[in-house]
Amino acid sequence: MERMINQREDKLEELKESAAKYQALLEKEQQEIQEVFAALMEALRKTEQVLLAPLEDGRKCLEKEMDEKTQQIQKDILKYKEAIESLNRTKNEEDDILFIQSYPSVPAEFSDDWTLSIDTELNFGTMRNTKAELMDEIETHLKKLCAVEIRRIHSFSVNVTLDAKKAHSYLKVSQDGKEVRDTRAGHDIPCGPQQFNLAGGVLGKPDITSGRAFWVVEVGNNVGWELGVMRDGGKREGYVSYKPSKSYWAIMLCAQNMYRALEDPPVQLHLETKPRKLGVFVDCEEALVSFDDMEALSHIYSFTHCSFKRAIRPFFNPHPNEDGSNSSPLVICPLNQTDISV
Repeated sequence: MERMINQREDKLEELKESAAKYQALLEKEQQEIQEVFAALMEALRKTEQVLLAPLEDGRKCLEKEMDEKTQQIQKDILKYKEAIESLNRTKNEEDDILFIQSYPSVPAEFSDDWTLSIDTELNFGTMRNTKAELMDEIETHLKKLCAVEIRRIHSFSVNVTLDAKKAHSYLKVSQDGKEVRDTRAGHDIPCGPQQFNLAGGVLGKPDITSGRAFWVVEVGNNVGWELGVMRDGGKREGYVSYKPSKSYWAIMLCAQNMYRALEDPPVQLHLETKPRKLGVFVDCEEALVSFDDMEALSHIYSFTHCSFKRAIRPFFNPHPNEDGSNSSPLVICPLNQTDISV
């Protein structure tokens, strides 16, 4: 009985430590999210001040101009009233001819410009420039939210290995099933019925049929590759068109720095940094395949409304190593659910 009590007390301590760890994680993420939105609110407040400042200046200028012109008009009115009174006195004292001769010359129209104007030209350009700056700042802060999510995503890690039986004969898969490279050494070896026989692809295991799955692939400094998932039934023989309608959801690097999401038609991706480690995240319930730069903690691209009617499998294509610039293998990184720092 004493032993059973001790075991349960130890288990209770483990639960408390685990709860404290996750409580600290939740508090840290809460603080990070609050800091992001506080920064967003501050950016909006400052932008509001920048945009309202010219309007306030314009209001003051308008009031000043209105006061000046009101005073001038009131002076003119007073002057004309005095002139009328003077003429009335003169008319009573002199005959008509002398009155007409002494009648002062009064302009029929205003000679001054009495219209009010507001200079909106400066405010017009300022608003456009400020909007662009604000959008850049908002994007910078929102990337921090993405980093919070990416750190958490490790909890869905699955142990992906390469299925050598489904690899093109050009490809060499490591014994542990974690690396693949194009060697062009097997061009005389015929491909089997489950292998890619023209495109240099290989599938991974396990099958993904439900829930969420996540894995990380190191692409290093290679100048070409394709990564993603393939739905069962996707074409592997002959020319393969990598796009969702053909059961592929993938992104690629070609020509050293041309990144594309293989939609139909392909979408050009403009990345700030060259990703060396890419996270692939699949959510079957949300019909989502998402790609992230794991070093920059930034989002790359997401396929949405994916049709997962069958099982899907990880897909890899290391691209040919024709001039030595694509010599590094694609490496499936070890499971690391402890990357979430507390």
